[in-house]
Amino acid sequence: MSHAYAQTNSTPATQALRVMVNGRLYDVGTWRRYTLVFFAATLSSTVVLKIGDVQYLEVIFAADLLVLGALLLFDGFCVRIFRPFLEIAKSYAIFLGCAFVLSLFALDQSFATWFHSSFLKAPILVTLARMAELSLDAFYMLYLGCIFRKDERLCLFGARTYFWAGIAGCVYSFITLPLNLLFDAQLGTYTTLHRFRGFDNEGGGFGLYLLSVMLLTVVMYRRAWLSRRQLYVGGAVLAAGFAGSQSKSAYAAIALSGVIVMVWFVQGRKRWFVLFGLVAGFIVLTSLFNIGEQVDQYRIGRDRYQELSNLRSEDGNFVMGRVAGAVLAPRMIAARPLLGIGWGNYPLVRDDAEYRRGTAFAIAPLDAPSLGVIDYIVELGIPLWMYLTWVELKPVFMLHRIRSDPWLIALALIQPVSNWAGAHLNLIHPWVAAAFALGLAYRPGLPETLLPEDADSVRSG
Repeated sequence: MSHAYAQTNSTPATQALRVMVNGRLYDVGTWRRYTLVFFAATLSSTVVLKIGDVQYLEVIFAADLLVLGALLLFDGFCVRIFRPFLEIAKSYAIFLGCAFVLSLFALDQSFATWFHSSFLKAPILVTLARMAELSLDAFYMLYLGCIFRKDERLCLFGARTYFWAGIAGCVYSFITLPLNLLFDAQLGTYTTLHRFRGFDNEGGGFGLYLLSVMLLTVVMYRRAWLSRRQLYVGGAVLAAGFAGSQSKSAYAAIALSGVIVMVWFVQGRKRWFVLFGLVAGFIVLTSLFNIGEQVDQYRIGRDRYQELSNLRSEDGNFVMGRVAGAVLAPRMIAARPLLGIGWGNYPLVRDDAEYRRGTAFAIAPLDAPSLGVIDYIVELGIPLWMYLTWVELKPVFMLHRIRSDPWLIALALIQPVSNWAGAHLNLIHPWVAAAFALGLAYRPGLPETLLPEDADSVRSG
């Protein structure tokens, strides 16, 4: 017979449910936390693992949220909330409320009818689905940050798991490269450019993911969680995988992070050296991977879109994606600069005559401009996009205010710069990276002189 006991005076970070089986006491809460961290560290980059449109990790988060609710029920719903994290949560709640209101204003547009075959893709419902995803992402960024802050061993376990998952993705790409070269096998390496994608679905996201792994690697070494050999060997493997991803999004993320770090941390003449390094690196990368030529192809396609979209109306490269987005998105922004077209509504309204203006119809029910921040300016409108930008940067400003390690601030920057560089807002690994940064920066024992006045905990119930 088993008996369950709830730990009193607990918090979401330390909540425990002890179960006695055959005279032995087991802490189910500890198992739950380690299991959650393991899946967060390993599945955050595997966007191809889905049930329909929902990633496995999102399903795990949703299930864990139910378990967490049950644990809180045993504790009488008494919760201790770390106030800086609560401020981040409030900001995301305001954003979500505004996004929903704007989705109601967006109903005056002409919508495609294909959504009737996909319930969750209907107007308003698609916004609610995005809101649910973002709520899970933001909650578990803060929740993981909370348990990392309280439990250094768990944070170490999560960081090492995240590091080795990144190494495994690179090794998988190296191993499958010969198959791609000889037999055109699209596994860890794909296309005629032989781009690395690890366990991701494409090289752009894989490059952004590896950037977060490399930053966490440096953080781990600075905390003596990795040996010098692990730093050099692991760093070399990650750097090779990063180069193999040929990720333009990751290059843009590095440039954006470099500019922000340069403004905040580099003084005097050193700024010019950092700026020179960024420019030189950008020139080298654009030369190696012909990025200028690829961008020029998009420009030519945009300029000839009216003609080409009808001549090649069955070719998704012309009718959908970035080329179409480069034409349709500016028209949408000009028509609805303040209210936007509604979060998630782009594929629903892109064939509206006001935006299409005689160009070809979409050939599939799913489409996105894939133009980074432009995607969110189109759907949210300029004011709400600016607020979202502030909310994404809030953890970064908080870490800068308490004079945290610059490498932790750079790790926290992964979340906003990935979004600006073209990654989807609901891509999970940037949120996990931010959780490591918040947990390590706000760990107990930080000198009181470095803590902001509101860095104490508050109790609610």
